[in-house]
Amino acid sequence: MAERGDRRTEVPRAQRVLAAMAFALIGLSAISVVAILILHAAGVPDSAFRTGGLAVLTLLPLPGLTIGLLLVIALVVVVAVRRAR
Repeated sequence: MAERGDRRTEVPRAQRVLAAMAFALIGLSAISVVAILILHAAGVPDSAFRTGGLAVLTLLPLPGLTIGLLLVIALVVVVAVRRAR
């Protein structure tokens, strides 16, 4: 028989999904912030950021980071509830 310390605990699917979604959203938001900084440093005019794909790039970080933070909080709650059992 395996001892208690030898058993591997599987991470439930909900935790894996929450972690992946949080990581993806926060990572995508961080990449868009870096891209905006690089584009501004490269001399792209401000008027270009008001239309097209650059407008989406400009608007992405605020909701992305907010939703990512909420997902991290949800992940912490799920882990705390699971450990309390």
